Amino acid sequence: MKKPLIKTLVCIGLLIGSHHFINAQEQESFQKLVKLPVREAAYDSYLALMRINIEQSRKEDGNISFTLFGKDGDYTVYLLERFKNKAAWEEHKKSVYARSTDAISPAATMHLSEETILKEIPEIPAADTEIVIPEENTKNIITWFTVQPTATTAFIEAMSKAIPKARETEENLGYNIYQNAEDPNKFIVIERWRNPEVYQNYLQSEYSKKLNQDVEGLLTKEAKLKREVLKNISE
Repeated sequence: MKKPLIKTLVCIGLLIGSHHFINAQEQESFQKLVKLPVREAAYDSYLALMRINIEQSRKEDGNISFTLFGKDGDYTVYLLERFKNKAAWEEHKKSVYARSTDAISPAATMHLSEETILKEIPEIPAADTEIVIPEENTKNIITWFTVQPTATTAFIEAMSKAIPKARETEENLGYNIYQNAEDPNKFIVIERWRNPEVYQNYLQSEYSKKLNQDVEGLLTKEAKLKREVLKNISE
């Protein structure tokens, strides 16, 4: 009699665990950063199509934000997509405008696009970014970090002290950190500032200098800090 009872209890436990896992997935936001090295000849038409995709995607209930970054004299762009959960992103991919962009992307980017799935860090959840018009003078920085496997907790702690202070700065438009969903030792920080002068003032702040000192000893020896200074070209 005991064996059937044990099997029943095990099945119930598995069902409960599965429910919690699915529920956690439904509640977890979904982020993706895509690097798109666009061919010069295809750049204008691709940008026009991408902007339609952005405009329509932002209207979706499941979308949090949809932002395209680029820079003068360079045809490589970065697309940051944020959705309330993965199901919302999968529903977005069924739309005509998303499918149209996906269809032209391989040819426009010479099959050289790179995708990175990102996840929020519970200690420093992502905050909404401010949209300003016009965007020409804003300062947008994407920084990639590779942290020593034993230093991820210390890295997150250092960031959790500095990021709230940066967000409190009047001219800060957004400051978010994400963890690579496939490699927990890799992080991406995306900063947005109203203009270059404000950003320079931030770099001179005591907490920014302290952050640089704290982070320096936590990165892998092989890692070279990668940073891109971009502009918002979503509109």
